[in-house]
Amino acid sequence: MRLMVRLNAQCDATYQHAYHHKLRGRVWRALEGSRFDREHDNGQPLGLAFSNIFPWGSIREGDQRSVLFASPRENLLATIARDLQRNREFNVGEMAFEVADLSQLSVDVGEPGTRGVIETATGVVIRLTPEHRARYGIEADHDTATYWRPEHTIKPFRDAIRANLQHKHDRFAHEYQDGPTDVEGDLFEGYDLLKTYALPVTVTTGTTLDVLLSKWRFEYRVRDDTHRRHLNLALDAGLGGRNGFGFGFSNIVEKVGPGESELERADAFA
Repeated sequence: MRLMVRLNAQCDATYQHAYHHKLRGRVWRALEGSRFDREHDNGQPLGLAFSNIFPWGSIREGDQRSVLFASPRENLLATIARDLQRNREFNVGEMAFEVADLSQLSVDVGEPGTRGVIETATGVVIRLTPEHRARYGIEADHDTATYWRPEHTIKPFRDAIRANLQHKHDRFAHEYQDGPTDVEGDLFEGYDLLKTYALPVTVTTGTTLDVLLSKWRFEYRVRDDTHRRHLNLALDAGLGGRNGFGFGFSNIVEKVGPGESELERADAFA
């Protein structure tokens, strides 16, 4: 499920590319005093992913921008929406906005047999665990976290996002349902790496980490209802780590149902 937030700019501003910490702070202000507040920095996935403020570019007073929130937890999005209805100030650093409108969106990869493409709208963070490094003979980076890089090949990336999604499945899905690592078959059929890049990210006030990110286009074909749930969970909860800072947010950009002959361009947020 997704929450679309339409914003009106309150003043001229330079677009801040290092928006992650400030936007995360606005989320937690919206959750303050709710039952989700106790999950702040507890080390577990909150089950929330969000886009950047879009479109990119210099901001003029009166401009319209948007931001999308996604979650498998309907009550979480409802709590954020209630706060944004009461407190329409939406400031992200020097970018000052006011909430103009809220709307709910449903996103689904489609019934079994559907083919499509999922594209990451924000970078994916993959920190390789000691188990993954040992399995693929990857040496640890001594002074920093060992982030996935193209030279590590696609296999550790594929296994890492699958294991990460299993962890989210364990938190948010029913116990009787199989998770991504419980079934045969890969999450995606095709992995098209668009780019990798490093970004300094403020994780707490005064603490900044250099994070290595990657952007992707993933081809998929829905095998069955279980696979459909896994793909939809990836869209709702985000791919990879650091979703609470806005990383791993993805959109369906192409989708074709069973029996149709050509991929058709889909609304990226519908």
